[in-house]
Amino acid sequence: MQAHVHSGPAVVEAVRLPEEELARRNWYLMLARLFRAPPDAGTLAAIAQAGGRDAAGTNLASPPVPDDAAPLERAFAELADACRQASVDAVRQEYDSVFLGVGKAEVFLYASWYLTGFLHDRILVELRDRMTEFGLQRREDIGETEDHFSALCETMALLIESADPRLSSIGTQRTFFTQYLAPWFERLCEAIERCGFTDFYKHAGRAARAFLDVERQAFEFDEKE
Repeated sequence: MQAHVHSGPAVVEAVRLPEEELARRNWYLMLARLFRAPPDAGTLAAIAQAGGRDAAGTNLASPPVPDDAAPLERAFAELADACRQASVDAVRQEYDSVFLGVGKAEVFLYASWYLTGFLHDRILVELRDRMTEFGLQRREDIGETEDHFSALCETMALLIESADPRLSSIGTQRTFFTQYLAPWFERLCEAIERCGFTDFYKHAGRAARAFLDVERQAFEFDEKE
């Protein structure tokens, strides 16, 4: 698999993943796809189907989400329903107005903005050094910098699936997550939810927060073991 931001030895070969690790990888790839660019009809349909309904709204024998469902389960179910109801054109317009904007975006998707208050600040330099250590580099045809939320999610997916034990180790994953996602993902998701121009992306932001919160708790628990 070749990432949209990264290329290099780590993406040439991947291992067969246990079910739980495959699910984590797929979550990161889904978030990367949703926040890299407006999702196309195929992406919306795939998420809707994974949530128990097809693109036409047909129930695929998935039971209703119970009242006591975990936040992640509920957030994904709501995202799947949002994907089922979404218009590709409307989602595209929403993405452009919220994350691109005219002159200035309503919501920035860059770690440097949340960690330093400036775009393309020192955190980006540190991140590029880390990418070099991983054997990854930014593709020349991609405009987003390595601290873009989607790029960071892709990097986590690449670490999970890497055949290099040094990269796929929980220690490497935890360090990367702790440094480049944990300190700011909640603020990003809050900004998305509070933005007056978001509809579809409110659901995407809630799903992102629910999943990354589970990841953070798991890494913290693992570190105490």
